[in-house]
Amino acid sequence: MTAIAIWRNDEVEGNPSLWAAADSRVSGVDGNLLIADAVKILSLPIICRRPGPNGFFSETYFVHTLGYCFAGSTLMGQNAYLGLAPLLSNLISATSYIPSIEDITRQILAYLKVTFEDYRPIGAQQSLFEVAVFGYCHRTQQLEIVHFRPKLVQNVYEVGIEAHQNLHAHDFVYLGNDGAALREEIKNAFNGEAIPGRPISRAPRFVIQDLIASNESLTIGGDLQLAIADRFGFRPFALVRPYVLGQPAAYTSYLGRELTDDLTTVGEARTSPMMIV
Repeated sequence: MTAIAIWRNDEVEGNPSLWAAADSRVSGVDGNLLIADAVKILSLPIICRRPGPNGFFSETYFVHTLGYCFAGSTLMGQNAYLGLAPLLSNLISATSYIPSIEDITRQILAYLKVTFEDYRPIGAQQSLFEVAVFGYCHRTQQLEIVHFRPKLVQNVYEVGIEAHQNLHAHDFVYLGNDGAALREEIKNAFNGEAIPGRPISRAPRFVIQDLIASNESLTIGGDLQLAIADRFGFRPFALVRPYVLGQPAAYTSYLGRELTDDLTTVGEARTSPMMIV
C-alpha cells in the first residue's frame, strides 16, 4: 500500500501552497518488496489550445500542472494516470475556456469509474485504489484537494469523491495504510511543538519520514517523496543529504538515488529539480 499526506502550508507569506509527502515502496500481496523507488506523486499537466491563424487548434493559451497521487493498487493508480495525462494535456476550446478543478475532477471521476469497472471483475480486492488530485484552481483562485476512493454501495465497491476547498493552514488529506492511526499522528504532530529542523508547518513530512526510517511496516518504506503545488503549478522536490551525517559534503537524492551528472545531463541542458533539506 502506501502512506501519503497532502496539507496546506502557509510558511511563505502571500503564497499558500499544498505540500505532499509519500513513501516509495510497493509490496506484493504477501508483503514482500516489489519496488523500492515507485513514483506515487506525479505532475498532471493541463494544457489547452485554441484555433491559430491556420485554423488548427495549434495555439496554446493555458498551461498549468496539478498534483496526482495514489494509494492501493499500483497497477490501477499508475495506469489511470497514464490514461488521463494525454487527455488533459490536449484540451481544446474555441472560446479559450479555462477549466476549473471541478471540471477536471468530473472528467477524472468518469474515467476512474470506467477503468475501475473494467478491472474489478479481474482484480477483485487487488483492484481497490484511491487517488487525490490537488493544486491551485485558476477559476476559483484557491487551493483544492479532491479525493477519489472506493466506497461500498449495496455491497458493491464504487468510486466516490470528496472535494476539499476553503482550506486552512494544517488542513490535510491522508491516503493509504493505517488511516485512522496516521491521521491521528499527523493531527498530534500539528498540535505539538516545533523542534530545530522540524517546523510544525511540515509536520506530515516528518511523520511519514520517520515511519519509513523505522522499517516497522511491510507496506510503507523505500524513500521519501516530496512535492509542492501552488498558483505556479506542481513541483517535485529532490532531497539534499549528507554523505556522512554531521559532515558538510552532501548530494542530491531523488527516489533514493544520487542525481549524478549522467542522470541530470540532457545534451546542453540539465535537469534542475528544486531541492530541500
